[in-house]
Amino acid sequence: MGWIRRYFYFWVVLVAVFTAAAATHIALAVTYSELWPVWVALAQLVVAGGCARAAVRTRP
Repeated sequence: MGWIRRYFYFWVVLVAVFTAAAATHIALAVTYSELWPVWVALAQLVVAGGCARAAVRTRP
């Protein structure tokens, strides 16, 4: 079994971390009316989606 298939809870924690970070960046974008946090948040949501997909593949 590969590394991706072994650590279900690791992937779940990464999903939570990247989703929370993206939410923080969206809040920064709304608060300060800047565009760069939106792009960072979108990138973090893409990474969170990849981690979620890995978690689904490894669920016990």
